[in-house]
Amino acid sequence: MPLRFFLIALLSVIAVVSGYFYAPWCAYCHTFEPIWHEVGAELKSMGSSVNVGKIDSTVHTSIASEFNIRGYPTIKLFKGELSFDYKGPRTKDAIIEFTNRVSGPVVRKLSSVQLFQHVMSRHDLIFVYIGGESLLKKEYYKAATEYIVHTYFFTASEEVLPKAVTLQDVPAVAVFKDRTYYLYNGKMYYLQCITLVSEHLKLIGIDYQFGFMDGNEYINGLIMGEVEMPSIIVLNMTIDGYCLPESKIETIEDLLRFLNSVLDGRAKLLGGNGFLQHSKRSLYKAKSTVVSMFQAAPFFSCFVFGLPVGIVGLVIWGTCTAVPADDEKPVEGATASPVLDARGKKPIELQPNSTEKNEEAKKED
Repeated sequence: MPLRFFLIALLSVIAVVSGYFYAPWCAYCHTFEPIWHEVGAELKSMGSSVNVGKIDSTVHTSIASEFNIRGYPTIKLFKGELSFDYKGPRTKDAIIEFTNRVSGPVVRKLSSVQLFQHVMSRHDLIFVYIGGESLLKKEYYKAATEYIVHTYFFTASEEVLPKAVTLQDVPAVAVFKDRTYYLYNGKMYYLQCITLVSEHLKLIGIDYQFGFMDGNEYINGLIMGEVEMPSIIVLNMTIDGYCLPESKIETIEDLLRFLNSVLDGRAKLLGGNGFLQHSKRSLYKAKSTVVSMFQAAPFFSCFVFGLPVGIVGLVIWGTCTAVPADDEKPVEGATASPVLDARGKKPIELQPNSTEKNEEAKKED
């Protein structure tokens, strides 16, 4: 039996184990050691079912390798066949809160208005599923199993919810934060659509690959525009082509209709990886980068783009307004042309001692 499966089987018998991997040479581990002892003592005094321990990774190297330990100290909580990594602050209260949250049920039930108000007063963010059995509930439980390390997940009936909460439809998922709520109809709704559609396409012998992208930055660069979220788009990765639905997809039938239009060629294939498309995408990315820079830091962006423009402007202005220097030298043997006055007559040049000669001539007379 592989070591990992043996450890998982052993941990499953012990129920819930919270342990941390350390190395004797790690200074952070020595600092963390008293805090870890406090965590174990308090959990024991609370009657918690969590068993607290530690593993020396330099001695049990195979175990550390099986669980991919890369840094110290590493805190893990083992619950059945699942393991959860703790990445929060290394304080006693934070670790105990994480342990109590993860070791308990993945989804907790809020059975009364008082209990709902008590939970709201203690937590900044909670997710609540309202409704009976559905595909949405299955996806909700899957998401809760993955994200229980971050926050709490609950179920409740409509009667337990605050009076200010108005549901458009049931089942639904509500997110409560900052004394308000948001109805969630995004990712998990599309997941339940995709689940049914993928099963349908398998039955008729067509294989689609479905994926989810957190954000629309890549798609915006591909289509050179803004895509609303959530949206569904069909990509042809070999040629960078794409197909967009002509109308908003609101039901599973709408999604099937759109995918069938792609298969039979009725949906227009856009994009491509030609030279013109590459050039357009490069210009769009450059434009988007400049716009995002000005939105994030307008003054700094003005300085970055204004400085070279100002320098070039000064150079052009100096070149256009400069007075040309007279670099011509007189040629030997050439006579300078006479300079005329304002009336066009040659001015009388006074020779040296001309005044003295005139006075002598008057005396002789």
